[in-house]
Amino acid sequence: MPTTTQTQQLQAIAATAKDAQDLLSSYMQLKQTGEPLPDDGQELLDTLDTLYDLHSSMYAATRDSKQETANAKSAMDEKHIGLQNVMYEKRHLLEEIVKCRAFRSLYQDVELVPIEEFHARAPKEYLENQDNPHQLMINRLKFEQLERTSLREQQEKLQAERLALIRENRKAQEKLDRFDKLLDDFVQAATPLEEALQEEKKATTTTIAS
Repeated sequence: MPTTTQTQQLQAIAATAKDAQDLLSSYMQLKQTGEPLPDDGQELLDTLDTLYDLHSSMYAATRDSKQETANAKSAMDEKHIGLQNVMYEKRHLLEEIVKCRAFRSLYQDVELVPIEEFHARAPKEYLENQDNPHQLMINRLKFEQLERTSLREQQEKLQAERLALIRENRKAQEKLDRFDKLLDDFVQAATPLEEALQEEKKATTTTIAS
C-alpha cells in the first residue's frame, strides 16, 4: 500500500505529465498553423525535466520502500523463527516435566528407616529443613546410606571373626586328627608287645602249674 509521500509523488507525476501533454498539444497546434513556439519550447523542456526528476525521485522512493519492506519482512521472519524456537522449547520443557512427573526413581523402592526412628536416631544435621519434603527425603536417604554402611561394616567384621574361628577350629581339628593318628600308631605298635607279654604270661603260668 503506497504511503502518503508516495501518493503525493504519484499525484505530482500525474499532474506534471498532464501539463507536459497539454504543452505538447498546444505546440503541435502552433506548429500546424506555422506560428512560432513561445520561448522556443523551453517551458515544455522544463516540464519534462521536472517529470524526469519526479520519476527518478519516485523510483528511488519505491526502491527504498522495497528495501524497507524486505528488511521488515526479514526482521519479522527472524522474530517468527524465534517464536517457533520458543514454542518448541516450551513444548520440549512440558514434555520433560511430564516425563519427570511420571519417572519412578530407584529411591522410591528403597525401604527406608521409619520416619519416627529417623527423627529419634538421625544426626542433628539430617534433621534440618524438615519442612522441605525434597530435603527431608535427601536427608533420609543419606541417613539410610549411613546406617547401611555401618551395618555392612559390622557384617564384614563378624564375617571376618567367623572365618578366623573357622580357621582356628580347623587347626584344632587338624591337631586332634594328628593326635588320633599318633595314638592309633602307638596302639598298633604296642599290639605285638602286648601279645608277646600275654604269651609270656601264659608260659609262666603253665610252668608254675607243672
